Amino acid sequence: MKKFILFLSLYIASFSSPLDFNTIQGDFTQTVTSNKTSIDYSGKFYLRNDNNALWIYTRPTAKKIYFDNKKVVVLEEALEQAIISRVKNMPNLGDILKEAKKIKEGLYKADFDDTEYFLTMKGSHPSRIDYEDRLGNKIKIIFQNVVKNYQIRDELLTPVIPSHYDVINH
Repeated sequence: MKKFILFLSLYIASFSSPLDFNTIQGDFTQTVTSNKTSIDYSGKFYLRNDNNALWIYTRPTAKKIYFDNKKVVVLEEALEQAIISRVKNMPNLGDILKEAKKIKEGLYKADFDDTEYFLTMKGSHPSRIDYEDRLGNKIKIIFQNVVKNYQIRDELLTPVIPSHYDVINH
């Protein structure tokens, strides 16, 4: 019986996609290129498959971006402000991973709101996303030290707005 359960588990796992995850986290470097000018950002990201996410930017300036299915909260430390926006057709990494279709080995594509996102995988982990935004900026996000299916606490993904911050609602 144990052999049968092991075989069944391996058989089911063989059908899972490298894009499947409960949680995913790691480091990122994001390059935004407009005309011939590029700006590099870096930091850490945390994502659960329920689309709750946190992107912590450490360079060039510190900020945190929280996502859930209803809103995006941006905490700008240097400006001491919080910007709260309602989500409308704004995919996050979870949406891209869930909707991406395989183009060829290691390369996937997801379409959202007239934008094509190209996802490069290394094994079962995302290693890069490339896309062009509506303003014509080319965005490249490189992922490093990616781990899947480690616990991410609710508290980490819940924005806490300091009382002295200005709050801007969009």
